[in-house]
Amino acid sequence: MSRMETSRGEIRTLAQARDLLLPSLLSGETRIWDAEKIVAAAVL
Repeated sequence: MSRMETSRGEIRTLAQARDLLLPSLLSGETRIWDAEKIVAAAVL
């Protein structure tokens, strides 16, 4: 896999994590330490 393809995959993963977590973090529904667990589970 080329470096550019790898970067694109990482960008998609980060964008999905942002889209999933940002609204609940801003509303106070999710705390940072909970978000870390959610992201870790999603990445694995």
